[in-house]
Amino acid sequence: MNRGTEETVVDEVHDPLGRGDGPALSHVSPDGDDRVVDFRAYQPSDRAAVWSFYESFGPADRSQGVPPAAPTALDDWLSTVVAAPSVIATHDGRVVGHVAFVPDGSGSHELGLFVAPDSRPPGVRRELLQTGLAHARESAVSTVWLSVDRADEAARRLFRRAGFAETNETAFTVYATRSVDD
Repeated sequence: MNRGTEETVVDEVHDPLGRGDGPALSHVSPDGDDRVVDFRAYQPSDRAAVWSFYESFGPADRSQGVPPAAPTALDDWLSTVVAAPSVIATHDGRVVGHVAFVPDGSGSHELGLFVAPDSRPPGVRRELLQTGLAHARESAVSTVWLSVDRADEAARRLFRRAGFAETNETAFTVYATRSVDD
């Protein structure tokens, strides 16, 4: 495989619903650097690895105050996040990405997507987002929304390509939404 190309392994075994409409929940995918990244639903046994993943974020890797830097705040925040439908991406036994769909009390879910700063080659964020949306659909999530730093054009482009419509913009933040059934 050439650098920069992306290929998803989806077959009868990896696409349990047989829809072929996107990445199946548990699958592996070359990430653009020819590393194999596994995408699967979060399990309670993953908590320590996910906590370490977030703990490794530096100040420049945090956006809009998340993930929290203080250990107690991180632990509280993580308890809420992992109680929601979520998917992790792993490489060589290490968590390199996490996407969660946290209920907001209005019937919608807030999407949070995080990829380790050293694991951002082409395709990992997109694949994690698509796998997460498939998992959200299977978890009866119907509408998701997100907020992103207004200046983060790469993230805005990723979300637009995934079907999110920007609905509101402030001086620093852009909000976007989409139906999971789309």
